[in-house]
Amino acid sequence: MGLRTVECTSPDALFTAVYRELFAPSFPPEELESEAALARALHAGSASLFAVVDEAGGPVAAAFGEWSAAARVQLLTYLAVGPAARGGGIGGRLLREAVRSWAARRDPCLVLAEIEDPDAPADEAHGDPRRRLAFYEAAGAKVLDVPYFQPGIGGPGARVHGMLLLVLHAAPQLTRGEAVDGGALRTFLEEYLEEAEGTIARDEETAALFAALDRPGGVPMGHWRPGS
Repeated sequence: MGLRTVECTSPDALFTAVYRELFAPSFPPEELESEAALARALHAGSASLFAVVDEAGGPVAAAFGEWSAAARVQLLTYLAVGPAARGGGIGGRLLREAVRSWAARRDPCLVLAEIEDPDAPADEAHGDPRRRLAFYEAAGAKVLDVPYFQPGIGGPGARVHGMLLLVLHAAPQLTRGEAVDGGALRTFLEEYLEEAEGTIARDEETAALFAALDRPGGVPMGHWRPGS
């Protein structure tokens, strides 16, 4: 099919096609930042976009990531594969290429991703959470043992609950057996909450999340277990 992976470094026509043809149909509105917000991040250099394109230059898969310089954490914000390209290994190849590129370019402490918990109620119109988790675990991802929620785009009232936080890559100095040091995670999540919600709210679920990050011995990570 003549597919190739390209990096999009500015909010151009390819970026627009990726957002409208891949991201918008693949993610619920409460999980998806606006096209303008992603364009600003890409233009500022704090985000990167890799796309698999066909012979005509149209996107069939894409991965968008945002970088936290303060925490040295890379977040895989969105990854989507178009319906016609699913099942052929394109998503796995793109994920490996993106993580490898970020690891070489940024030398991050962590590369993370956030996905729906298969135990949580799901909108099947945006994909099967169990298949999505299996895809990431097949790529070596580990689930962090934290009560995670996606910070609300626009405020705490817009938080997305029933989410998992995954580790796609961890620097060796941050790992302690099957746990990862919580310091970088806390710095990253404090920044994430402030940027998304405008503040770090003093509520019970935020307190529970930070308590899980501050556990002695680090934050356990491993395979997802139903009911965990």
